[in-house]
Amino acid sequence: MRPRLAWLFLAAAGLASLAAAQSEAPSAVFRRGNEHAARSRWDEATVEYARLAQDGVKAPSLYWNWAQAASASGRKGEALWALMGGRELAPGDASMIREVERLRGELGLDPSEVSLGFLGDLRMLARRFRFDVLAIAAFLLSLFAVMGRRPRASLSLGALLLGLLLALPFVAGSWREPRGVVVHKDAPLMDVARNDAVALANLREGEVVPLLGEEGEYVRIQDASGARGLAHKSDVRRIGIE
Repeated sequence: MRPRLAWLFLAAAGLASLAAAQSEAPSAVFRRGNEHAARSRWDEATVEYARLAQDGVKAPSLYWNWAQAASASGRKGEALWALMGGRELAPGDASMIREVERLRGELGLDPSEVSLGFLGDLRMLARRFRFDVLAIAAFLLSLFAVMGRRPRASLSLGALLLGLLLALPFVAGSWREPRGVVVHKDAPLMDVARNDAVALANLREGEVVPLLGEEGEYVRIQDASGARGLAHKSDVRRIGIE
């Protein structure tokens, strides 16, 4: 009976330690990642930040620090991806916008090569300048204009139309094409979804590409030159933190 009890005790202890590890506070993981970064251990830092992201943590500071660590280690494509993810959470953050532009310049990319597409860029612009708040204000003005002591139909209609116009980028943006960032230099663009497939071309690090579909561990994309093919998911990370 003693060996069996010993095994039961060890199993219980193992499960307890596993549960404790899984329940580790995000703040502790974030602090450990920052400590790694402070010691210039960039890879260890990004591992901790990635762990937080996998656990569902959504915070601009997480992606900002992730971008700084990736950039310091020379992984500028990954840094650009992290910044664009952080910008999704804080579209009005001027520091995020400046860093995206700085990295774009360092990678030698045109503005069109880091575009989210017409609908995506329109939605980002609307979020940056808080069109949602302005739309709500316009709708309220329309309501007050028609329900006041002196109803003004023309003012109500004008405010309603303005509100609809301001809300349009958010509605249209929900139909935007998903996009990803090439996070590795010279990532291969292949013709079939196999590791031994022939590379049609090499993708530019940091380039934002439309995601046209998935095939197992691969995504079908189109680069800035118009060439279509398949890239491994580890080479192209989808933008979209929300």
